[in-house]
Formats: sequence, C-alpha cells, structure tokens
Amino acid sequence: MHERTTNRQRKRETKEIYSPTKAPSSQGMGRDRKWHRSGPEVSNPSPNSLSLEESLGTGRSDLSERKEASRRSSGPKAGEGKSEAERGLGSSDPRIDAFKKRDELGLTNRSKGDSYSPEQRQRIIQEVQKLQQTGLSKVEILKALEVARSTYYGWLQGRQVFSRTLSPTQLTILEKEAVVKKKKEGPQLSHRQISGSLRLGDYWISPSSCYRILKSQGWVSMATLREAPWKVPRYEPFRPNQIWGEDWTILSIDHARHYLLTLIDYFSRYIVAWGIVHTVTQREVQNLLVLAYLSEAIETEDIKPILRVDLGSPNIATGTRRLIRDLEMVLSPGRAHRPTDNGRQERWYRTVKQEEIYCYPTYPSLEVARASLAQYIHFYNEERPHQALWSHIPPAEPEA
Repeated sequence: MHERTTNRQRKRETKEIYSPTKAPSSQGMGRDRKWHRSGPEVSNPSPNSLSLEESLGTGRSDLSERKEASRRSSGPKAGEGKSEAERGLGSSDPRIDAFKKRDELGLTNRSKGDSYSPEQRQRIIQEVQKLQQTGLSKVEILKALEVARSTYYGWLQGRQVFSRTLSPTQLTILEKEAVVKKKKEGPQLSHRQISGSLRLGDYWISPSSCYRILKSQGWVSMATLREAPWKVPRYEPFRPNQIWGEDWTILSIDHARHYLLTLIDYFSRYIVAWGIVHTVTQREVQNLLVLAYLSEAIETEDIKPILRVDLGSPNIATGTRRLIRDLEMVLSPGRAHRPTDNGRQERWYRTVKQEEIYCYPTYPSLEVARASLAQYIHFYNEERPHQALWSHIPPAEPEA
C-alpha cells in the first residue's frame, strides 16, 4: 500500500494554532509554503502580509475595504455591473413594462409549446415596432416578451405556420354526437355500455373516450352500489319461539363418527332440544322437532315458530315436510352454499366445539359424551353470558 505522508503532514500542520508571541517568523512561514506548494520558495515575505492577529481579528475589515477599493478602481467590464432594470429588461424600465405587455398580449399564462394565434402574432409585431422607436433593440424587447427571435423573424418573412396534424385516434364530431345521442336515449347506460352498444353501429369508441365525453357534459355521477337484500335481516325475531334453527355437526365418540343434532332459538340463543345420533335421517330430524314442540308447549301458542334449515335431504324429505305442516310450523329453507342463512346455529356450533368438543380427542363412550354435553348445554343455557345478549343469559320463557 502506498502511503502519502505529505497529506498527513499537511493536516497536522494546518491544525496547529500559535499565539501571537509564539507565531513563527516570516522566514519559517516561507519555508512552510515551499513545503506545501509547487511554486518557487518565497524568501522575502510581502510587505503587505498580515500578522496572525490581523488575520484572526482586527485586520479583517481593513482587508475587505482594500479589496472593495481595488474592485472599484479596476472598473466594471463591458456589460457587467448593470442590473436588469438598467438594461431596459425589467418591469421598472419606464419604456417597457414586461409583465404588463405580456398580459396585454395574452402571453402571461402561456405554456411551453402553445402556438400563437394570428391576432397575437400581428399584435406582437406591432408592439415590437412601437417599442423600437423608444430606443430599445429587438433583442431586448423579444427577451422581455419571452418570444423566440427565430419565431419572430419567421413571422416577418411570412413563413407558413403549419397546424398540428390530427391524431388518427382522435374522435370525430359524428362520433362525439353518437355518444351524446346514445346517452340521451338511455340515461341509465354507463360509459362502458355505451361503448359496447355503439360498436353495433360501427362506431369503435373506447370506454374511456365515452367517459370523457359524458364528463364534459356533466353526465357522470358517483354510482352507489345497491346493498344485497339478504344483508337486511328479514327474519329478526323480537320474542322467543318465533324462529328456530336446526342443524347437525360431526362428533367423535370412541374414534367413531357421530352427530350432534340441535335446535336453537334465534331470539334467546337457547338450546331448545338436542341429541346425539349415529346417523342423520328424516327420522332423527322428526324426533327432534317433536321433542322441541312438546317441551316448549308450542301447541298452546297461536303463532307457531318458523323453522330455518339447510337443504339437506333429512330436512326437505317428504315425511319431514308433512310433519312440519301437521305441527302448523313454517319451513324456511336456506339457499345453497349460504351457511350465513342459518348463521346463529353455525355460531353456536363454533362455541360448543371450542369450549367443549375440541377439549377431547374423542369421547370414550356414548354415555360420557351425553353426560358431558348435557352439562355444557345446561351451562350454556343457564349460566353463560352472551355478547349478543349484552352479557345476559338466554331467557328460556317469553317475557310477560
């Protein structure tokens, strides 16, 4: 590695600050300069050299004064030292007010690349000729007006100003009128629908072009999406035994598949009836409905519950539908692939799985499963507070 000791030496020496009494002599200073500079050795210091006291303190103002005096004595060069107002280019010149002139000629808010109208060109030529009589040059006038000299002399020579060629994709007047006419015929049509329908009439107009035309006419408004009708609760009960939800879920007993069949009240979240079965057929569903019908004494009520079920074959079988009709209940099947139609029943299954069923890899026997689930359902109905009920327990009976 090549080291440069001179750089390190220079750094070290430039950091040394001496007091006035310990300042090195002028000869020493000259020797230092020889070491740092490539020029010849300075044996005789200049008689005008400043001491360290002057360079650090009181002599600095004298130095600035001498520099200012030497600058004034040398005098400005040609074209230097004159302000913009002295050269007649600023707004303070009495002969030309650039801002005012540009505003009068319509050049104030002109963007780069904009073409000049024939009236603007004629007025600019007249204005330049008028200001020339005051002693200003064309260069100064055109610079103040921010007009290119080549452009100005092209106007004087009568060069033909070529208009910009139209883009092949630019819409014609007939196409724009077709979009407006189509919108008037069908106010409900969007810009995409208008673009598609016009293609049948050999008008190939993009949806974005239709959107710009409609927006220029003020026919574009923010469209609000309609809310799905099933998001609005049509069956919102206000008392118990108005709507019941019925469903079943898988249960493992002694490593064998079983099913937990339950019936829940939509208003109170009360488990009306339940059972553990090996398989689910219309017989098990009918037994559950009869058990709930008798335990809640529905036969004494004038209005029977609405039964919300899915489209499983045990629920929509002929025997099940006949039983529901005999019990004077109303069958309300949900839609296919829409578990939210029976959402409160599904939410109950999540709770019982997280708090009871998933606590065991499998129940050892059917008796243990029935006893454990009976204990939990009693806790769920009688003691457990529900967030949907404002942390109250489900009311089993209708309020008076």
